[in-house]
Amino acid sequence: MRFQGRGNISLNETGRNQARLLSRRLSNEKFSEVFSSPLLRARETAEIIAAVHGLTPRLVDGLREIFFGDWEGKIYTEMDEKDRNAVDLWMLNPETGTIPGGESFEQFRERTLRSYEELLSTDHERNFLIVTHAGAIKVLVAGILDIPFSRITRLKLSPSSLTTILYDDWRNPYLDLFNDICHLPK
Repeated sequence: MRFQGRGNISLNETGRNQARLLSRRLSNEKFSEVFSSPLLRARETAEIIAAVHGLTPRLVDGLREIFFGDWEGKIYTEMDEKDRNAVDLWMLNPETGTIPGGESFEQFRERTLRSYEELLSTDHERNFLIVTHAGAIKVLVAGILDIPFSRITRLKLSPSSLTTILYDDWRNPYLDLFNDICHLPK
């Protein structure tokens, strides 16, 4: 429950192992491209997966996690009462809560959705992979399902999980998988 946000930390051995297991799961898929957040933990995961497909991840700045400002790197229990109260309000509704010194939810949402739409707009016949962060995935899923963004904190995502979005011939999105971790050990 650490607010990692834009903290540019590397994967630990557990994270690298999870990325290898996800890569093995995806080894039979045919990807035209792999896109990744430029943050190190996402980039390393993307590189592990892309290597199996002979691809190099393309870094997309708009896929970065939300900037948690004063909360970056902190655990809730380490925060003072003022910050814990702000976190409580933000978790109830990120659209109206504020992150002291951080990115507004509106900025984050618009940046993430704009980046995703740009990736989709180039060629709708592609099967591509995006490696990004829990917040960005929640925004994308809420966007395609018309879930109120005020409720995205109720969506749970695990590290190295797989979420799959499919499109039909009319470009209607369908959530096929969400937070799938069957490739990870129990």
